[in-house]
Amino acid sequence: MALKAPLASPALTGTPTAPTAAQTVNNTQVATTAFVKTALAALVGSSPAALDTLNELAAALGNDPNFATTMTNALAGKMDKSANGADIADIAAFLNNLGLGVGSTLPVGVPIPWPLTAAPAGWLKCNGASFSAAQYPQLAQAHPGLKLPDLRGEFIRGWDDGRGVDSGRALLSSQSHGIPKIYGYFQTYDVGGDEAPTGPFTQAIQSSAQFATGSAPGTDERIFFDSTRIIPDAAEVRPRSIAFNYIMRAA
Repeated sequence: MALKAPLASPALTGTPTAPTAAQTVNNTQVATTAFVKTALAALVGSSPAALDTLNELAAALGNDPNFATTMTNALAGKMDKSANGADIADIAAFLNNLGLGVGSTLPVGVPIPWPLTAAPAGWLKCNGASFSAAQYPQLAQAHPGLKLPDLRGEFIRGWDDGRGVDSGRALLSSQSHGIPKIYGYFQTYDVGGDEAPTGPFTQAIQSSAQFATGSAPGTDERIFFDSTRIIPDAAEVRPRSIAFNYIMRAA
């Protein structure tokens, strides 16, 4: 009996063996070294090469002994997906961080009319000023000359692009004012019948006389040219308009 181990808490010597259970077993059966080694091999084998040791796992977790608490706190600060963004404290800042601020759907470098004197954040006034490609790289792609177009007091016209309506123009080129030729005619001598002037011309009879005995009576007239009979008077040729402040998205 001295060579027998007690049934309660036996202390075995030598190399005792036991049946190796399948990896699917989950009870109080004794786990042999073969069972443990197979389980560990399966765990390591399914792990990426960079995370198949305890040291690598610890490093990946930041060597944080309280990693579970850290993650719980981090998750508590996340947005609630079911709220669909309603729990965002500063929505304007959030949209700006995503590049979805005011006018963000418009391409960088496109001028738009703005009803205020100051441009909003992220926009520049089209006043001919120079800018830095380092500060506004996207704007530099649209305007490689690193200079904003000066649209103060200007109208924008569609580029001809080979149509022939406004030929000879380059993109972003300026064009001075101009009008089609205004013309008309008048009669200088009305013996035999008066003929009214046309176009911008008018006439005013100064006197009426007969040049010689037996001749038809004639008139002494003044001829006036007035372009406002055709178009309104102004310092330049222009259509009707409403003044807006042209700005463009810079970033």
